[in-house]
Amino acid sequence: MIARMFVFGHLGFGHQLVAPWHRRLPAWPLAIGMLLPDLIDKPLYYAGFSDFITSTRTFGHTGLLCLAMFGMSYLLRKRTLAALGLGMATHLVLDFVMDRLSGDGPSSALTAAIWPLRGWRFAVYDYMTLGDIVGSLLSPLVIVTEVLGMGLLAWAVWRVWRPVTS
Repeated sequence: MIARMFVFGHLGFGHQLVAPWHRRLPAWPLAIGMLLPDLIDKPLYYAGFSDFITSTRTFGHTGLLCLAMFGMSYLLRKRTLAALGLGMATHLVLDFVMDRLSGDGPSSALTAAIWPLRGWRFAVYDYMTLGDIVGSLLSPLVIVTEVLGMGLLAWAVWRVWRPVTS
């Protein structure tokens, strides 16, 4: 069973990872960047566009795309692009951590992140049924990371909106 982190995990833990920089960057692009690799790769994989796309961690999960985002932000002096790049970087780190925690063999996150340095192929997933997808959503590691991610987001919102007392 491949354990993955989903929306709340990426947003909650990602927000904590970018804490030193998040006030200087626009919030929405930062949050979109935290989800962008999956927003690119999951539809490509599940739609079956190409035999080259063999997993949900392909082009959107590459270090090249992340570096391109940072490079464009530098060249164009756009904080929005820097926020997208930083959000994407948190996504890549968190996927790698999840691979390490789940111990499911070679890390598809690492394979994608360093693509094409170790070859032109991405990791290969051998499942695609609806039951397999739902089963991965119900794994204990995914449930824990999603609940913790929701808690971290709630804590961040509470810190911003809590009443100030003297």
